[in-house]
Amino acid sequence: MDNQNINFIQVLKKIIQWRKTLLIFSGTAIVLSVVISFLIAPQYKSTSIIFPIRQFSVAKLLIEQNVGNQEDYMQIGDEDDAEKVIQLLTSESLKILIADKFNLWERWKITKDKFGPHNLKLKWDNMVKIKRTDFNSIKVDAYDYTANGAAEICNGIVQYTDTIRKQMTKKIALQALEIVKLEYDNTIKRMNELEDSLQTLRELGVLDYKADVSAYTKSYAKALEKGNSSNIKALEEKINILKKHGGAYLHVSENLRKYRFKFPVIKSKYDDAIINYEKYLPITFVLEKGEPDEFKARPFKSLIVLVSFISTFLLTFIILVLKENIQKIKQDLKP
Repeated sequence: MDNQNINFIQVLKKIIQWRKTLLIFSGTAIVLSVVISFLIAPQYKSTSIIFPIRQFSVAKLLIEQNVGNQEDYMQIGDEDDAEKVIQLLTSESLKILIADKFNLWERWKITKDKFGPHNLKLKWDNMVKIKRTDFNSIKVDAYDYTANGAAEICNGIVQYTDTIRKQMTKKIALQALEIVKLEYDNTIKRMNELEDSLQTLRELGVLDYKADVSAYTKSYAKALEKGNSSNIKALEEKINILKKHGGAYLHVSENLRKYRFKFPVIKSKYDDAIINYEKYLPITFVLEKGEPDEFKARPFKSLIVLVSFISTFLLTFIILVLKENIQKIKQDLKP
C-alpha cells in the first residue's frame, strides 16, 4: 500500500513538473478533436424489431389434410427460425439488393467497381446492426445521414428479407413443380391410354370379364340342360371371345385400377406444388416499424473530445517518461 502511495506521488510530481507540455499537447488534441467532430457528418438511427415466424411450406402450413399435424402459422418461431432470419438479414444478396434499391452507392459514397461489394460490406457493418434479443426477437438498427433515410433503409432491410428468401426458394419450388407436373401429366396420359384399351376390348365383346364369365357360364349351363343348340353356339362364341381377350382385359383393368388409386395422391401433390410456387407467407412479424428520429445518434462529440484528451495526455506523459529515462541511461553510460 505504501509503495502504491509512493508511485502515485511520483506520478503526480511528474505531471506537475511537465504540466506545461502536457497542457499544450492535450489542449491541442481537444481543439483538433472538436474541429474534427464538427466536420464529421451527423448520422441518424432508426430501429425495427421483428419476430420470426415458423417456417414451413405454404401447402403444409395451410392446405394439409391432417389437421392434427398442421403447424400454426400465427405462432412465433423458435431460436432456429430466428437464426435463419438473421442469416438472411446479414446475407450479401440482401446488402446488394438494398444498395441498388436505395442507391447506397451514392448515398454512402461507395465506388461501384470490382471492389464495390467489399467496400459496401465494410460500410454496412458500420451502418447496420442486427442482433437477436433475449426475447427471441431480432433488432435491426440502421444509420444514415438523414432521419428519413435511416427509417427507409431500416424498413427496406426488413421488407426485402422476404424477397431474398422468396428468390431463394422459388427455384426449388419451380423444379419441384416441374417434376410433379410431369408425373401428373404422365399419370393422366397413361389412364387415358388404358381407358382407350378397355374401350377397344369392350367393342370386341368383353364388357366386364368377371361378370361376363359368371353370366355366360350360368347361361351356358342352362342352355346345355335345355339342349338349345342355337343358344349354346352363341354362348360358346362369347366364351371364346372371353378366352381370347380376357387376359388382356384383366391386365389393363388392373393397371387402370392402380393408376386411379395413384391419381388422387399425385393430384394432391401437384396442387401443393402449385401453391408453394405461386403463394408465399412472410417469415417475420413486424413488432416495431422503423420511424424517422430527428435526434442525432452519431457521432458522440463529447466522447470523441474526452477520448482524444485522455489518450493524448497519457501518450505525452509516457513519451516524457521514456525521454527522461533514456537521458538517465545515457548519463550513467558516460565514463
